[in-house]
Amino acid sequence: MIIQKSFACLSGRISPRTFLCILIPSAIMLLAGCGQEQKQSGYVRRVLLQTLTDGQSDRAVTYPGRTRASEEANVAFRVSGTLQRVYVKAGDYVRQGQVIARMDDRDYRVQLEAAEAEYTQVRNEANRVMSLYTDDGVGTANNYDKARYGLHQMEQKLQHCRDQVADCMLRAPFDGYVQSVLRDSYETVGAGMPVISLIGQGQTEVIINIPASENLRRDMFASFSASFDVVPDVEFPLQLLNIARQANVNQLYEVRLGLKGNHPQITPGMSTMVHLRYKDNGRRSITVPLSAIHHSGKASYVFVYVGGKVSRKQVTLGAVHGNGTVDIRSGLNIGDQIVVSGVHTLTDGESVTPATQPSETNVGGLL
Repeated sequence: MIIQKSFACLSGRISPRTFLCILIPSAIMLLAGCGQEQKQSGYVRRVLLQTLTDGQSDRAVTYPGRTRASEEANVAFRVSGTLQRVYVKAGDYVRQGQVIARMDDRDYRVQLEAAEAEYTQVRNEANRVMSLYTDDGVGTANNYDKARYGLHQMEQKLQHCRDQVADCMLRAPFDGYVQSVLRDSYETVGAGMPVISLIGQGQTEVIINIPASENLRRDMFASFSASFDVVPDVEFPLQLLNIARQANVNQLYEVRLGLKGNHPQITPGMSTMVHLRYKDNGRRSITVPLSAIHHSGKASYVFVYVGGKVSRKQVTLGAVHGNGTVDIRSGLNIGDQIVVSGVHTLTDGESVTPATQPSETNVGGLL
């Protein structure tokens, strides 16, 4: 309204363009004066601080994982045919060698009987030829060898037919539980086609995947433990079994860990969080959040809080970890307080006030 009145008053004396040329610089000076007045009002920025400690001996990273049975098998027949009967169902406990399914063995028994008859004939003929050569000296060495090798060949053929009849009985390869039955009775199945899925009752394993940066430090792994939502506030110790030598398609390395002890509440297929802790190599190492680092050119800096002000210090960075932290090789000391949030808006020597950490039990400070 004031601008409109002023413009109306001056409209008869100066042109609108001249009036705007006077008004815009005046507005800029007015806004600058307001900014200076706000800066001089005593406003002090609040910053979040962190006190540096020796983090090498207890540094840990966490990865999601899953549990699985140490022994898993999709059991199949070694011969093809019609599935006559399945003797188990999902959840049943089975022992090693127990018959869990049976195939119709009619055709294989017919082949066995034919092989037995042929074997009897070949054996009698071979025995006569070999007896004439060894006892009476009649015949040639060539006939003797043919009879001997022919008999051996027939013995192997007969054994193969016996094995096929025996393979019509599907047996459990280990003690464990039936996870699922994949085929029903009277279905026709091929050799090697899974019929029953079994899981062992031995040690439960935990599987995690780690990036290449962690795999390079495998010699520094100190211990592993797992936590489960179903058992809160309890960490289960793990034993390192092996680490894959080759990365998968996601450039991650699979780590197999064994759950120590007997824990019936932990079953295969559960989700877990695995905590990996590193050895203390005797060196005092400082680790800070990546949010505390800001860069200027090729140098890296952090802001150290001293006496109500922040001081910018140049640091030398080390290894970056998967939990969002980085090692500091030089530039900081144990006990320093550094700013870990909003560092890109701070200036060297600026006065700040520490921000209090939010309470885990009083979210938002409402109590």
